Amino acid sequence: MALLFRLRVFKSWLVAGLALWLAGCSSIYFLPLTPWVQNPERQELAYEDVVLIHPDGLRIHGWWIPAVLEPGHEAKGTIYFLHGNAQNISTHLMAVTWLPPQGYNLFMLDYRGFGLSEGKAKLPGVFEDIQLGLDWLARAERTQKPLIVYGQSIGAATSSYVLSQADNQHKYQCAVLEAGFTSYRDAASHIMSQSWIKVFKPVVLPALANDWAPIEQVENIQPPLLIIHSEKDEIIPYEQGESLYAAAAQPKAMLTLDAPHIGGNFSAIKQQGLLQFFSQYCH
Repeated sequence: MALLFRLRVFKSWLVAGLALWLAGCSSIYFLPLTPWVQNPERQELAYEDVVLIHPDGLRIHGWWIPAVLEPGHEAKGTIYFLHGNAQNISTHLMAVTWLPPQGYNLFMLDYRGFGLSEGKAKLPGVFEDIQLGLDWLARAERTQKPLIVYGQSIGAATSSYVLSQADNQHKYQCAVLEAGFTSYRDAASHIMSQSWIKVFKPVVLPALANDWAPIEQVENIQPPLLIIHSEKDEIIPYEQGESLYAAAAQPKAMLTLDAPHIGGNFSAIKQQGLLQFFSQYCH
């Protein structure tokens, strides 16, 4: 019995030590998947593979999906889509398949370590990948303006840092941040609170790096900016979306959903809200 008690205590300390070690590792925010589960062709969309070469030699992969257009028509703009923290572009594709038929070009990027992109997903390397894609779009002849940067979840958090940089202000015309969080520490705190590991919060959170907090970046994002958040978001509380909206510069808009985290992709409210923002603010 005493031995069993000592083993349980040892296990608890082991978990606590592991949690403390993870606190200093930004890779805990990413859950990449290498294999594809589908491609745009299966959704009856034409596409091209795009491989961008990072200065350090890493190959970063993405999909270019041109707008579906009637003869003689031009694309309404180009959307740079940055997905959440798990899986890869093939699993996030269904969130944005409806956009090319609406007349928008689409570029989807896999961060390092995701899909066919080389390397290990961690910060600040992911910022460099997003920057690589933004620079490519800004100089590519195929990119029709406006260029709209659309980030979901951790894609919203990471893109907020890139978009806030002064050198990038002229490279895009407007931005969309969906289900974003105020800081990496705030996101970890909420997620830990939902399970038994909340007992380790006093140890883990103070050791968790809180650099690049979106709440400190959003005011420097070139407006117009659309914040999307659901009141039923079980991962990132709605209040964090409200805080990002409050910190953003005018002109700005907020779209409130009634769906799970980064859910409701096929709801009329979300699609119409995005299209209305594009037509009203993104020129």
